[in-house]
Amino acid sequence: MLLHTVNKSPYDCDALRSCLRTALPGSAILLLEDGVYAARAGSDAAASIAGLTDVRCFALEADVKARGLQPCLARHIELANFDDFVRLSTECHAVQSWY
Repeated sequence: MLLHTVNKSPYDCDALRSCLRTALPGSAILLLEDGVYAARAGSDAAASIAGLTDVRCFALEADVKARGLQPCLARHIELANFDDFVRLSTECHAVQSWY
């Protein structure tokens, strides 16, 4: 399993779009920093993530809270704390950072 991390807003660059093109079934995506804006319910970015087959998506809880996005998080995106981030990093055979 490959862990993809995306730290840029989908409104500022193509990092998420590039990630979504290469994410294979069984992969995981972790949105962090401004990448958590992709987790907003109803956004094109969240819809694109939902369209992936067998790819789990997480948003770093601290970054979601820092941006006030808790009330509008898409249901298919799971919150991850720092312990979850470490666990995902160690469970995956590699980490691909998109920025």
